[in-house]
Amino acid sequence: MTPDASIELAARLLGRPCFVERPITVDQTNVSVVVDDCVIVKWLQPPVPTPHPGVEMIRHLTAVGFAEMPTFVGLDERDGSVHAIVTAYLPGAIDGWEWFVNDVVRWLDADLPFDSLIDSARRIGAITARLHAALADLKPSLVDLSTVGDQAVADLTLAKSRLDGLDWLDEQEVAMALLPLHEGGCRRGHRIHGDLHAGQFLRASDTVLLTDFDGNPLQQVAGRGLPQSPLRDVASLIQSIVHVGAVVVKRRRPDGLANIDRFNEAATAAALDAYRALHPVDDRLLRAFQVAQELHEYAYSIHHLPHWRYVADAALPSLLRSSRAAG
Repeated sequence: MTPDASIELAARLLGRPCFVERPITVDQTNVSVVVDDCVIVKWLQPPVPTPHPGVEMIRHLTAVGFAEMPTFVGLDERDGSVHAIVTAYLPGAIDGWEWFVNDVVRWLDADLPFDSLIDSARRIGAITARLHAALADLKPSLVDLSTVGDQAVADLTLAKSRLDGLDWLDEQEVAMALLPLHEGGCRRGHRIHGDLHAGQFLRASDTVLLTDFDGNPLQQVAGRGLPQSPLRDVASLIQSIVHVGAVVVKRRRPDGLANIDRFNEAATAAALDAYRALHPVDDRLLRAFQVAQELHEYAYSIHHLPHWRYVADAALPSLLRSSRAAG
């Protein structure tokens, strides 16, 4: 990426001169730049060979009328790869790792009603439900859930070998929690978001949009375009709400731990209830997907963001306890 590359690409796609660019400075796998407060240019690190699975999904969602995402503007596609994806910029938008965390802090400070906080969780659960309804006919297929369980076991092995302080994590207990995935056989699947978490929901005023359809950053690009169980997205979303609470305690309000369990329980229930309004959910399978998601968070911390392991440290013990209690 050369200096002014974002300005040049935006100008070419918009058909007019562009002048100002500024980076988005948050934790992310790729590099995003806002140009003229009009578009966001996301530079893929590294470039993705065509066909890009995220672009395929965006085009499908546009065709079926899913409007709760930034408008697709165009690509930097050359030499057989997609180098950048350009979408419309939502002025004043911040992602859920900021707005949701801020809202929880405001609630702890008695500056935001609890119902308002929970409504936000319900809203992103409903958007996820509508997303999956829109994706149901994109590569529908039966998917083998045991592959998810196998990957979770591999993530566990990696975490135990690379991270200190995981002596408490019992492989047999984890195996029992993952058992529904290994016994689940083949279930209905289709293309899913693949990296669905609170940070993918942009909010500006009363508008909430879902973004970043590139898929799982730990998965090979070719695999991101394959059908998967929608419960994978649901588990990722639900656990990310728990991670919001962990971020609040770790970075903003260490003295708020006693109240975070209330937020976690009510917010995850609200998001899941909103999702259930459109789609059935197998609770036993979902719990196994949630455990797999937390093991994925350990793997993500090893490969991309070392400090991020604290969210799995905070979330996984109670999740394993609930799996044990459910039998």
